[in-house]
Amino acid sequence: MHCPAAILLILLASGAEAFRICAFNAQRLTLAKVAREQVMDTLVQILARCDIMVLQEVVDSSGSAIPLLLRELNRFDGSGPYKSLSSPLLGRSTYMEKYVYVYRSQKTQVLNYYVYNDKDDLFAREPFVAQFSLPSKVLPSLVLVPLHTTPKAVEKELNALYDVFLDVSQHWQSKDMILLGDFNADCGSLTKKRLDELVLRTEPGFHWVIADGEDTTVRASTHCAYDRIVLHGERCQSLLQAAAAFDFPRSFQLTEEEALNISDHYPVEVELSQAVHSVQPLSLATSAAAVAAALSFLPPQLSPGV
Repeated sequence: MHCPAAILLILLASGAEAFRICAFNAQRLTLAKVAREQVMDTLVQILARCDIMVLQEVVDSSGSAIPLLLRELNRFDGSGPYKSLSSPLLGRSTYMEKYVYVYRSQKTQVLNYYVYNDKDDLFAREPFVAQFSLPSKVLPSLVLVPLHTTPKAVEKELNALYDVFLDVSQHWQSKDMILLGDFNADCGSLTKKRLDELVLRTEPGFHWVIADGEDTTVRASTHCAYDRIVLHGERCQSLLQAAAAFDFPRSFQLTEEEALNISDHYPVEVELSQAVHSVQPLSLATSAAAVAAALSFLPPQLSPGV
């Protein structure tokens, strides 16, 4: 490939980037926890990787932890602004949790949301479903369905998650969605045999992008794929670029003890290709200068007007 052609391709490619959606069990996230400097710094770095993050196990009853986290996140690196959408406290007893979406508002907006009507009380923490816009002609909107199962009823809750899928499909007439969260879908909570018998495994169309062999736990003594991401819908699956757990202790050079102050889980992430185009396009002057620079490399026989 000629050098100018390569430069022009790079210029064109720079206008597109992947859209990253994440889920993270932040392990009993409270105001006291986020107020600790190292915890805050690490959480901000984790959140800044994601265009949409679904935080689980937010147990802050004061309502101050997420605003404080957002304030620091918006000061971090200029990649925001970030906003949040929180569920009410959910649970069956005095122990309650929230699902909290933190999203980069220059790339996506909340279109709609609701707490699933768990009439039969199948979930300890019923899913808080949200529909987000995507600046994509292929997939202009996407539904996220988060779930943090209770380890005592993993199989029952994950099978009930299929009913949530059906409810959302009817509610918004869309089958492009991502089911994600701490499913506790491994090790002592769910055997491989029972995992493979789940409706979400036997029904066609569900793509589990975090592999069964993945480790989503911080402790060296455990190797479990508790946290999962499941894609449904042809358009959604056509955009899949990558999915993995994010080993934040390794990336941020934390000891296991330091990492466990943040969480005993890794975040899980999925990247959708071609879902987003840069919000800050090249200016006309910059584009012209870049093209002129590229054309200057052309040999005389290929130069314009010769």
